[in-house]
Amino acid sequence: MLSPRQMPHREDIVIEQYYRKMLWAGAYPLLLALMAGATWMDRIYSHALRHSAASDMAAATSGVSDRLLLLSALVILSGVLCAMLLQGMARRLVVASLAVFCLELLMPVLAGALPGGAIYFAMLGPGLRVGIVLAALGLCLLATRRVLA
Repeated sequence: MLSPRQMPHREDIVIEQYYRKMLWAGAYPLLLALMAGATWMDRIYSHALRHSAASDMAAATSGVSDRLLLLSALVILSGVLCAMLLQGMARRLVVASLAVFCLELLMPVLAGALPGGAIYFAMLGPGLRVGIVLAALGLCLLATRRVLA
C-alpha cells in the first residue's frame, strides 16, 4: 500500500492528462502543415512533368494522388480527434479548419458543376488548393494559440 507521501497529487494527474490531450491535439496542426507542404510539392512537380511523356505522367500523378488522398484521410481523422479533445472557441476553430480543408476535396466536384468551371479550375486549381490548405492551417494555428493562451 502506498503511503500518502508516495501517492500522486490530484494536480499532478490533471497536468499529466492535459499534456496527453495536447499531444494528441497537436498532431492535427502538424499533419495539416505536412499536407500543405505535400500540396505545394505536388504543384511544383505537376509543372515539371507537363512536358514529359503522357504514359510516364499518368503513372506518376496516379501514385501521387493516391498518397495525397491517404494523407487527407489522416488529416481529417486527426482533425476530428482534435475537435473532440478541445472545447470552447478552440473546438469551433478546429471545426472551421476541417470545413475549409474539406473544400479542397470538394473543389473538383464544384468546378465540374459550374458552367465553364473546368477551364477556371485548370488555371487556378493548384494555387487554390494550396491557398485552401494554408487557410485551414491558419485556423488551426489560431485554435492552438487559443488553447495555449
